[in-house]
Parts: sequence; structure tokens; C-alpha cells
Amino acid sequence: MSGSERGRVRPGGRDAADPPQGRGGPARDLRLVAPALCAWAGALMTLGAPPRVSWPVLGLCLALTVHAARRRRWALAGAALVTASAIGCCLGQLHWCEHGPLAGAAADEAVVEVTARVAADPVALEQRGSFPAATRVTVVVETVRVRGGSWHVRSRAELTASGERGERIASLRVGERVRLLALASSPDDHDDGLVAVLRPRGPVERLAGPGPVDRAVNAVRSRLRESMRWSPHDQAGLVPSLVEGDTSGLDGTLEEDFRASSLTHLTAVSGTNLTLMLAFFLAVARAAGVRGWSLRSLAVLVVAAFVVLCRAEPSVVRAAAMGLVALAATGRRGLGPSGLRQLACAVWLLLLVDPWLARSWGFALSVAATGGILLWAGPWQRAMSGWAPGWLAESVCVPAAAQLATQPLITALSGTVSMTGLVANMAAGPFVAPVTVLGLLAALCGVACPPAGAVLGWCAGWCAEPIILVARLCAGLPAATLAGPVSGWSLAVLGGVGVALVRHMGGAAARPGACAALAGVLLVGCLWRPAAPGWPSGWAIVSCDVGQGDATLVRTGARSAVLVDAGPPGDAAARCLREQHVDHLSMLVLSHFHDDHVGGLPQIVGHMGIDLALLDPLESPAGNARRVHELLDAAGVPTRTAWGGERIDVGRVRWLTLQAGGDAAPDPARAAAGDAGGQRAASESSAENDSSILGRITVQGIGLVVTGDLETDGQDRAVTAGLDLRADVLKVAHHGSARQSPDFLAATGARLALVSVGAGNSYGHPAARTVDALGLLGMRVMRTDRNGAVAVVVLGDGALRAVSRR
Repeated sequence: MSGSERGRVRPGGRDAADPPQGRGGPARDLRLVAPALCAWAGALMTLGAPPRVSWPVLGLCLALTVHAARRRRWALAGAALVTASAIGCCLGQLHWCEHGPLAGAAADEAVVEVTARVAADPVALEQRGSFPAATRVTVVVETVRVRGGSWHVRSRAELTASGERGERIASLRVGERVRLLALASSPDDHDDGLVAVLRPRGPVERLAGPGPVDRAVNAVRSRLRESMRWSPHDQAGLVPSLVEGDTSGLDGTLEEDFRASSLTHLTAVSGTNLTLMLAFFLAVARAAGVRGWSLRSLAVLVVAAFVVLCRAEPSVVRAAAMGLVALAATGRRGLGPSGLRQLACAVWLLLLVDPWLARSWGFALSVAATGGILLWAGPWQRAMSGWAPGWLAESVCVPAAAQLATQPLITALSGTVSMTGLVANMAAGPFVAPVTVLGLLAALCGVACPPAGAVLGWCAGWCAEPIILVARLCAGLPAATLAGPVSGWSLAVLGGVGVALVRHMGGAAARPGACAALAGVLLVGCLWRPAAPGWPSGWAIVSCDVGQGDATLVRTGARSAVLVDAGPPGDAAARCLREQHVDHLSMLVLSHFHDDHVGGLPQIVGHMGIDLALLDPLESPAGNARRVHELLDAAGVPTRTAWGGERIDVGRVRWLTLQAGGDAAPDPARAAAGDAGGQRAASESSAENDSSILGRITVQGIGLVVTGDLETDGQDRAVTAGLDLRADVLKVAHHGSARQSPDFLAATGARLALVSVGAGNSYGHPAARTVDALGLLGMRVMRTDRNGAVAVVVLGDGALRAVSRR
């Protein structure tokens, strides 16, 4: 070839200097990404702005479409048109949710008579504070009668009840048609197109059973649960969640371990489930000789069956779309950036169908994970395959791409960075496919031959056991998750680190030494928890940031402390202990048995030594008290019932019980039963709150008064009894609610007030008048919803210094 011919483009070919497709991979086509993002932004704006703003924006988009089309600026015209379509669909659905006959009745809180079809499995809601245990089920209302009129509608509503009525609706099956009289009210939000909340005011009458399709799906789902009955509890709960998204049997402790190790996506229906299921059936079909349109038709049927099996809820439809995008983008050379076209189209179409996805964190995480896999996993995998087996390259590169793409969103949502997520997903990944396939076969075979289903279910359970072990091991590592302040700057830094990693991962994947070095850094990151910048190592008291709940630490040694209350359900309190390097509790004080004070106990008991547990005399709610005793007994923790005047010395810390139990204690059996009547539930809750242990702890020469959820009566009782309430630090009662006694607050004479409260809680805590009252008494107020965790340090002259996470 002559010099003049070198670099010349051949007709119908490509430049000889271009990299071959096998090495460089397909070019990135980002033309549809911008319109999809514009549609997303349009739907998000419409959901948050009043119609008087959204309608002009819609008109502006349409005008821009016409103007750009006239000038033949097709990219701009397309983006404007796609945005207009998203805004228009969102406005239409919002109008229907807010102005239909059922929506009007809900706005007036009217009593309606409805006929409805059960659209989802009933969900059990545990008792939380003053709210009794309840059952919730999504229904599609077909007819509504109110004020003498009758309308045929098709509106999504939420049917909720507690007590005996809750038990009745808990027995409803998907597909059943029912009729009932109910009080309608507007939902807090119209997410998923929810129009009203219905609370039964009479019996729920069954009109018809499920149709043929629903009967078949109900049978398959129930057979999967039946097939798992011979497996251990954790396996029996995990397999249905992996196969069909049924998390009803999943243990709360295991769920928290999955969250801490970034494996939560496995416990819900995701695109991965569909991809694995579809790949299995298509492989079997190809082996049987199925080709062409028959194979494509089979794929469509499998997708439809997956959606129906998982109840066709919005999250399932989203997962199906993401799974199809990933599958469509997979070719002979693996995943590639060309799949961004399908991803952009899927985002746009999903927003047209369900505009509320625009503000769904789950949707954003799904899109980000799929986009990261499409952009980066293929090139990294091809680079790593030069020296590593294909299965290892896939196991490393796909989770790494998804983790890097989603980490800024996860941090913005939870305020944490998972150090074990990549390792956990790499280790668990190979076991997901056999669990999914065997679980599905167990469900299908269980319908025709229950013994065969039981065998397959047992096999699926033991394939899931390694996933359970990985989740528990990774969640228990010292640096499983790192928490820190979330701000625009911190997210920008995190994003910059992610971009830097993405730029160098391709080169690193091609070199075994670089991969080994990265693995070493990752291992050190999992095992070593660095101290938070500016966080004091010599703290005396820490008010943990556990959301809407209570957990307070008082140091008794280098790695030991007294813990007052264990926070709400979840691992927030356990994470606080890990962050403060506390691995032993000299004493555990549970002020009373409400969920937001004892819910986090399972993640603490059994993971560290506890010398003594001090408990509220009033064992109510009885169910919670029973679970607490079972947990403590199983871990061999000595327990003691608190009584007024008791002194306990714990190292250099002294505990004094000022008051315990209430004068007007309810019958524990009656409290456990719950009731739909708000007045009785509220009165019982007040008595339980006022039974909270009131104590004073002396540490490093300062006094801390802990109050549980004491309300006005309980606080006045302490003042009337002449108790010595003087303290330097006050843990404000009941998350800073308005039910505070001025005399009690003044009697403490505290310099610092700590309010443990969740951001954006529905209770209005802390009350403005309580914060004002504390300020007028000269107390500095630190609250976990704004400050995060708060550490109190005692200086040499006895002065106090409060350090916050934010």
C-alpha cells in the first residue's frame, strides 16, 4: 500500500487506523440520552410544581418543538417533544388522581361504598409507637357510591385496617372482588397513582373469587412457600424474595445485613431476576431446536409471565424494562454502550406510563446501575479476559460498574458509603442464578407434584445459603459502611473519585498486578474504619443519629459504654456502636418497649457482650416486651427491672434510677391486642410513655438526665416527688414533642439539650414551642435531624463541647 493510500477510508468500510470492534467495542450513541433526561426532568417538575406553572411549561415545550422543526434542528425538536409528552401525561394522571369521583370523596373524607378488585398481596404493618399493628392492601376500585350517586371508575386505592378488621383483610387474595363501606381520605402522596386511602367501616363482603390467571399465580406463589417449608428459616424467607419479590418471610435482621452489604437489590424483584430467568428458558429452547420468531415469541411470553407472577406492580414493570434493556444490549461481544439507546427509550416509556417514577429512588438506582453496566462493564470485562477466566471477569466487572454508577445516589439517600458492596456482590453473584432458576422450578413443579417441588425448594435454599453467609460476614466487618455528612460538596467529591476510578479501571483491569493492588486496598478498606475528620476520640456522651428513635451512648471504657435505648428497627444503633468502636456494653437500659426504642435490639444482642439489661417495669406493648425478653434470654444477658432510687456503679460511671413505671399502667394484654379506635390507642400510648425509665448518669464529672418518652404527666410526677433532676445535659423527652412540663425542664438546669429525632418525620417533632422553651432556659439545642450524631466532650475546666456530624 502506498503512502497516499494509508489512512484512506475505503468505500463502505472504516478507516484502517480505527480500532477493531472486537477491541474498542461499539461506539457510544448518546443521542437519545438527552431527550430521556429532559422527559425525566419534565415529569419531576410537574410532580413538584402547581398546575399554573406546569401548563405554561408544556406550552413552551410545544412551541419550541414547532420552532426547532421549522429550522430543521431535529435533536432539539425531539427533546422538546419528548419533554412535552412526559409533562402532558403527568398532568393528565395528576388531574385524574385529584379530581375523579373517588378523589373528591377522599378530599371531603366522606364515607363511600365501593366495589374493588384486590391488586396486591396484603402487607402486615408492625405496631409503631401509638399506631397499632395493621394490614394494608392495594385495590383497584371499580365502582364508588357516595352522596346518592354511583360512578364506574378504575382507581388505585389503599385499604388499611387494624385489629379484627385488619385480620379480615389480611386473608384477601389477589384477584378477589370485594364490596365494603369505608371512610375515604386523601393519601399523603399520589405515588403509583394512588387516589385514596380506605378504612373499612363495616364487614368486607367477598363478591367473587380470583379469575383463572390470578388463581394460577396464587397457586404458584403459595407452592413456592410450601416447597421451602423444609428449609431453615433464613433460606425459606430469601428464596421467595429472589424469585418473585415476596419479602413477607424475610427476617428483619437478615434484611439489615443485606442492606449493610449492598445486597438489598437481591431481596426485591430486579432486572437481574428477569435476565436470569429469560436466559435460562431461552437456553433450554435453543437446545430443543427453537429458532427465529418462535424463540422471540417465547421470550415475550416469559417476560409477560414474569410480570404477572410478580404481581405487575410498578417496581416489577420497572425491573422488567431494565432487564430487557440489559438483555437486548447483550450480543456476541457482551454488554456494550449501544444499549444506551434502549435504556433511554425505556426510561421515556416508563415515565409516560407511571410519571411518579421520576422521583423514585428505586427507579433512579435501576437506571444508574443499568447505564453503568452498559457503559463500562463490557470494556472492562474484555480487558480483564486477557489474563483471567471469563466468569471471573464478569463477576468482578459487572458489580464494579453498577456500584460506581449508583454510589453517589446511595450516599445521597442513606448518608453512607458501602466498603463491602463490591466484594459482597462479587461473592454472591454466582449463586443468584441457581437460586432463581431452582426456586422457579420448585414453584412450578410444586403445583403438579408437591414432593418434587419440596426437593427443588430444598436445593434452592442451600444454593441461597452462601448468599446469606456473604451478607452476614460483610455486614459484620468493621468498615462495612462508612457514614458521613451529606452535602453538595461531599457528593461532588464522591462523584469525582468515581470518575477517576472509571477512567483508570479499563487500564487496571488489563494488568493482574493492578487488580491485585486494588483488591488489597479494598480489603484494607473493609477491615479498617478511619476516624471521622474532626470527630473527638475522647467523647463522654454520644446522641446517635438513628432517625425517629432514641439511642444514647455513655462511655465507660476505651471500647465499652452504657447504651440507653436501641433505636428503631434497623441497624442504625448498631452502626453507631461500630462507628464509636464500642464492642462491649457495660449496661443496656431500655426506657420502655416502644419500637423506636427497642427495634434495633436484634442487631446488637448477640454481636457484643452485654453485662446487664435494665428494663421498664411496665411490659407493654406485650408483644414487644416478649420479643425483648426472648432476645436477651437467648443471648444469656442478665436482666433487672428498674425501680426508683436504685444506684448502679459501672466502672467510673454511676447510674441512678429516678423514676420507673407509671401510676396508670394499662393491661399489657389489652395493649397488645391493639384497637382501631384512636382514643384508646392514644391513651395507652401515653401511659406507656409515662412509664419510661427516668435516670441520671454521672460521667466524667457531669450529669446526664435520660427521659425516654416521658410526657407532661410523667414529668410533673417527677417534679412533685421532689426528685433531684439537676443535670448538665438533658436528653429531651419524646423526641422534643410538645408534651413537655415547663417545671421539669427548668428543674434540670441543663446547659445542653439533645433531641433525638428523624428528619421530615410525620409527628412534627421537635415542636417549635419546645425548642423555644429550651432556648429561653439558656440551653443549647442539638438535634439529630439537623446535626446528625452529636458527641459531648468534657474539657479540663468542666466546660462542655458539643461536636456534630454535620
